[in-house]
Amino acid sequence: MAYDAIVIGAGLAGLVSTVEIAKSGKSVLLLDQEPEASFGGQAWWSFGGLFLIDSPEQRKMGINDSYELARQDWFGSAAFDDHNNDYWGGNNGLKLTFILQLMTNANG
Repeated sequence: MAYDAIVIGAGLAGLVSTVEIAKSGKSVLLLDQEPEASFGGQAWWSFGGLFLIDSPEQRKMGINDSYELARQDWFGSAAFDDHNNDYWGGNNGLKLTFILQLMTNANG
């Protein structure tokens, strides 16, 4: 059978991509290494979620938020606070350094 597109990975990005391709009238095959019971990738394990920073809703409710506060919260819960011994991803912290640079650039 031929497909217009093949999406590898049934996480949130893969699911959204599959839906958008199908909505455009194309045939699409979605493949994932996990069984059907784990459909949704990491979102299945974490129950999904959004990471919003200084949103209008937060401001309306008087919740003080900023990129720095969000970064501190994320790093604290993710245990990324020990930069000298962080070998996240097995790349001697290269992925963590990349994310830190992205967050710094996004914050201006």
